[in-house]
Amino acid sequence: MKSISTRTRIWSGRMPGLLSGICMLIAAVTLGCGGERAGTTVPAEDTAAHADEHDHNGGHGHDEEGEHGEEIAMTPAMIKDAGITVESATLRRVGSTITAPGRVIPTQGGVAHVGTVVPGRISRLLVSEGSYVNSGAALAEIEAYDIGQLKGEYLTAQASVEQARSVLARQQKLSGEGIGAKRTLEEAQADQAQATASLRAAEAKLRAAGIDPATIKSGGAFSSRITLRSPISGVIARRLVALGEYLEPNRDAFEVVNTSTVWVDAQINPVDASTLAVGGVAHIRDRDDHKHTGRITFISPTLDPETRTVTVRTEISNPNVHLRPETFVNVELERSVEGGSALALPAGAIEREGTNYYIYREHEPNTFQRVQVGTDEGTGEMVVITSGLKEGDRVAVSGIFYLKAARQKGELQEHHH
Repeated sequence: MKSISTRTRIWSGRMPGLLSGICMLIAAVTLGCGGERAGTTVPAEDTAAHADEHDHNGGHGHDEEGEHGEEIAMTPAMIKDAGITVESATLRRVGSTITAPGRVIPTQGGVAHVGTVVPGRISRLLVSEGSYVNSGAALAEIEAYDIGQLKGEYLTAQASVEQARSVLARQQKLSGEGIGAKRTLEEAQADQAQATASLRAAEAKLRAAGIDPATIKSGGAFSSRITLRSPISGVIARRLVALGEYLEPNRDAFEVVNTSTVWVDAQINPVDASTLAVGGVAHIRDRDDHKHTGRITFISPTLDPETRTVTVRTEISNPNVHLRPETFVNVELERSVEGGSALALPAGAIEREGTNYYIYREHEPNTFQRVQVGTDEGTGEMVVITSGLKEGDRVAVSGIFYLKAARQKGELQEHHH
């Protein structure tokens, strides 16, 4: 930017004609400026002619303008009306950010594939794709002809256990009376243990088929149908069977996905990854510009052989399902700056012009000076200042739009002169 040695100062009350012209310019910028939000610049060649008047109103002469550059002066009333607030630059505990694309994926416990352990035909479908289900909810019923055999095996094993238990009790009584033989007692004990083992195996088969053994009653009729149930709460992402279709154990019938919590995997170069730590903060922005905040839960100890990057995983709470699996988002990973603190300003205090960054420093009470600064990456809300500012400097942190408009008015006047 070219060097400007003119002064922009805002007048009130004593120069109504000049103030009127200023307001017309600011009104054109803000589409509704009122009151005293205005600025005017005294061209450099006219500075000497107006030096006395400037000094009378608390300004500086031309020599000081050459030292401090362009200045914008406002009255306290104008500063209040424009919403300009000033803060002292201080060291803050802030971090820079690493920005990278990321991919949304379900958590390890967030996906369930539901099928059958015995072959059968789909007799009822109870849910459709997109349905939300709770853990244990019925998804479908299968007519499985082998189920009758499994139930029969269970009832037979149950009866064998009862019989073996009765025989053992009788032999134990005889042995206590000194009548029964020891060998007979041992045989009864072995029979009882074998029958119990057969019953446990039959129970395991039923449970694998989704049947609670306690629901099977001896002597009653039982159905050959089994119910497929969801092991997790979530949304039916895929239904892979149709009514009447024959389902084998090697096929999935449903895929259930829980997206209340998701992972976001970002690929980071190894140097940047070394500055991150598990437990660190990450921010995610989806396509609708919703911001989500989470924690880093995993940093891969190895490099991807193809991309030569490190996977950094963030866990994000996603109750409103803004983040859908297999979509791409922008990830901002916070990292600590060297020393743990730095001179930083709110992002709203920074004016960007091309590749340059500027702030409005309060040179003296109610007088601001535009200063170019060097910046580092920030967290989005705070920006680290690396040069052009020192601790304790007073800086406008809000309302800089009006300061920018006043400065541009000054440049326009200088150009016309």
